[in-house]
Amino acid sequence: MYQHIDYFTSLCLNNYMESLNPVESTPNSIEVQDDDYHILLTPELRAEYIRLTDSLIQEMATQQTDVAIFLDKSARPIAWMVSELWDQLGPKLPDGSTPPPPEIKFLNIDREQWGAILGRSEDQGISIELLPQDRVDELRAVFKPLLPKDTDETMLTGKRVMIVDEIRISGDTLEMAHKILARAFPDAEDIQSHYWMNGNIKTDTKSGVRYNTNLPVWYSDREVTGRLIGDRDTTKSSQSMSQRQQIGRYWLSTAFREPDEKGLELKREVKLLAEELRNHNLPYIPSPSWDKETESVEDRIKRINGISVDEYVNLRSHNPTVASFVQAYRNRNQSY
Repeated sequence: MYQHIDYFTSLCLNNYMESLNPVESTPNSIEVQDDDYHILLTPELRAEYIRLTDSLIQEMATQQTDVAIFLDKSARPIAWMVSELWDQLGPKLPDGSTPPPPEIKFLNIDREQWGAILGRSEDQGISIELLPQDRVDELRAVFKPLLPKDTDETMLTGKRVMIVDEIRISGDTLEMAHKILARAFPDAEDIQSHYWMNGNIKTDTKSGVRYNTNLPVWYSDREVTGRLIGDRDTTKSSQSMSQRQQIGRYWLSTAFREPDEKGLELKREVKLLAEELRNHNLPYIPSPSWDKETESVEDRIKRINGISVDEYVNLRSHNPTVASFVQAYRNRNQSY
């Protein structure tokens, strides 16, 4: 049905899906069923992704992050989760309100792009001084405000920045991104890094190749679609109508010429996941890092799950696996 949609219409559609309000776009009355999902298939997987996002939000709250930069392409769905879940998982202030989430930005940085220039961990390490100054200047220009034009300040000047990658494999991508941003934005107040998921690295005994057996369900190094954004394309970006896209041709992903159906479906399912948590159809398994200065784990269990801490502990102790705990929590709520 989308064969005749032009590139700019597709770009607008994808951007529209990116900008939908995370709370108002999913009414509280919606009833979510397991068969509404085609990507985030199991309840235990969705509960685990909520837990991982809770840990990230806790780190953002602790670091008082102003700007969160997610690394395209596979960290982009994590940005959707942060946006959709912030009203529930964000810390509560003494007056009961939730502070606003960090401003979300995206960059496309990976070791395949810059490893040949900067080096890799398995070689002599990563040497940020080898990054051409022109690329540094272009990256800084990507974050320049539209007005005023005569300032040297950027959107990151004086800000606490967090770079988010979806998973650790070699560690090179996030290390490169951190060093690149530290060089391009020395006037940022602070730059931190965070992995959403810990990898499970194994080494093939015959080839010596290292590979990861624990990946987000949307991760793919073969398929471009599925995350509402494409690869970097310096030719396409150079011809863009956006001056920022032109300047950031080495740093920004490009839009698809046709709507990304798989990416749209994943974005829809992230909204459903947040609704399941809101309606107590999925349990909240807290990050142990929350403390009383932000909001205690005990208070969060009561507020988000709608049950007492004693009942939560009892359910967990009798259901040691995530799958059994999710089912027991659901059974408990359905009986009321």
